[in-house]
Amino acid sequence: MDTWILYSDKPLTLTGLLGAWNALGVKPEAKTGHPGPGSLKSALARAEAYEGTVPAAFWEREVSALAELSCYEEFWKKLRLAPLVVPRGLPAEWLPLLEGFAIAEWRQTAEPLSPLALAWLRELGIALGELPAGKVEKTGTADGTALIQVSKNSNPPILRECREHTEEHIDEGMYLLQANLDDVSPEWVAYAMERLFDAGANDVTVLPMTMKKSRPGMLLQVLAYESQLDAMKAIMFRETSTFGLRYFPVAVHRLARRLITVETNWGKVVAKIGYHRGERVQVAPEYEECARLAREWRIPLKQVYQQALEKAKQVSPDRLESFGGG
Repeated sequence: MDTWILYSDKPLTLTGLLGAWNALGVKPEAKTGHPGPGSLKSALARAEAYEGTVPAAFWEREVSALAELSCYEEFWKKLRLAPLVVPRGLPAEWLPLLEGFAIAEWRQTAEPLSPLALAWLRELGIALGELPAGKVEKTGTADGTALIQVSKNSNPPILRECREHTEEHIDEGMYLLQANLDDVSPEWVAYAMERLFDAGANDVTVLPMTMKKSRPGMLLQVLAYESQLDAMKAIMFRETSTFGLRYFPVAVHRLARRLITVETNWGKVVAKIGYHRGERVQVAPEYEECARLAREWRIPLKQVYQQALEKAKQVSPDRLESFGGG
């Protein structure tokens, strides 16, 4: 399924969005013939308190644009929103409208940001966060605002520090840190692992190794986002005996993930399903939930795990597109 992205390089307005929408020429979906009553009324009610903070003529244009755009409500619910440009000096009473939106820039500008636009997008539940990679199929632009159609790319998109794993991607914003340890207590290393995970490390592993002069030792490895590099180094230096460590950029290919809940003979278990190029390749029940049921029922862990695994295979779709519209 194609994705539509709303992007603006200036404070967002519904008038600008309507202009970009009209610039497309051919509407992606048929008009319903009347404004969608839900989001239109709710957005007006949410933004009513801010009417007096913008010029009256601007407010009237925004209300008119909202009525027109709301005629295509089902289409707009599929929209993704790029990070916003926000004017500096925004009144303090506006700040609740910005909660949950990603901000690209606070800019000194006389152009107003539309409270109606923010209220309407929130009412629609517009998806925030990482924007999809793919081929740009069609664009409509008007007065600094663009509506962009992006077709789904068959290859995993390359992203940086992508913390959302619902879609398959290759993350090039990762670092691997390593330290050779031969004079540190195993308890210290275990504590360091806890600290590293608490600080946001993606993964921490300890491997046995033989060091110079045939001394047995351990290799401590940490996988983390680039933005966490300094925090990881600080913990490794403070909590281990190392005098130096290696670190280098790595790429991590992550599968698209979905979670399902299956009912076993002993209770419910959540299972993680992994998809590569849309095809199911991994099924993994959550260990902690299986272990909890095994302890409660005093049965072998593998008994719970194997039943949860088989049921998850039975109920999860083979293809990602069959996964509830995923």
